[in-house]
Amino acid sequence: MTEIRGVKKSFGDNHILKGVDMDINNGEVIVIIGPSGSGKTTFLRTLSFLEKADEGKWIENGEETDLHSADKKQIQAIRRKSGFVFQNYNLFANKTVLENVTLGLTVGEGVPKAEAEKRALNALRKVGMAERTDFYPNALSGGQQQRVGIARAIARNPEIILFDEPTSALDSELVGEVLKVMSELAHEGVTMIVVTHELAFAREAATKVVFMDGGKVVEQGTPKEILVSPKEDRTRQFLSRILPEFSYSI
Repeated sequence: MTEIRGVKKSFGDNHILKGVDMDINNGEVIVIIGPSGSGKTTFLRTLSFLEKADEGKWIENGEETDLHSADKKQIQAIRRKSGFVFQNYNLFANKTVLENVTLGLTVGEGVPKAEAEKRALNALRKVGMAERTDFYPNALSGGQQQRVGIARAIARNPEIILFDEPTSALDSELVGEVLKVMSELAHEGVTMIVVTHELAFAREAATKVVFMDGGKVVEQGTPKEILVSPKEDRTRQFLSRILPEFSYSI
């Protein structure tokens, strides 16, 4: 199990994260929901050192890494264990699909090119993109680009994959193809933390749903506990606005 403890992050006087704790069990799919500005994306970015936390610890097998003062070696160790899927794909426009996936292996991890291409092809096969290895990003739909982004993450064989609003930049008709890939990964037992507004995915694939607001974890539990019978007023208020088919007593 990985334990995240006391993550805090401010930008000037704006306190974005106010002491976030999270336990991540192997094979767990944690879906984080909450209003815009609640700190969800910033939390993921501190876990991958894309933002430096002001405070916080990553604890694994009794070993602590300080998320604020970690040295280069510690940062690399955690990044090797984790993959990150971005909102806006972050593909290199001048690289083919295959090159985009292999680059993180050859340059980022020093994997020999032949092995990197083999791993990349396996990952692209998993996400249904093996027939488009020679395509450039501008020839792909948004959904296809995001599937390449997911392939890039899983090719590294990470222990955990962090997804930051992976469908938010997609047209509604393309959302399903990305969620299908993510659901398949969930059923394979890939450990995932997913920030998303797609509550259908949370219902179907999550083992735990976390509701964040104001830089804190307000409530967490199974999808049924959080999405059907939440205990906290703030959770009920949020869900009543985005799930009009449900009637929560507030």
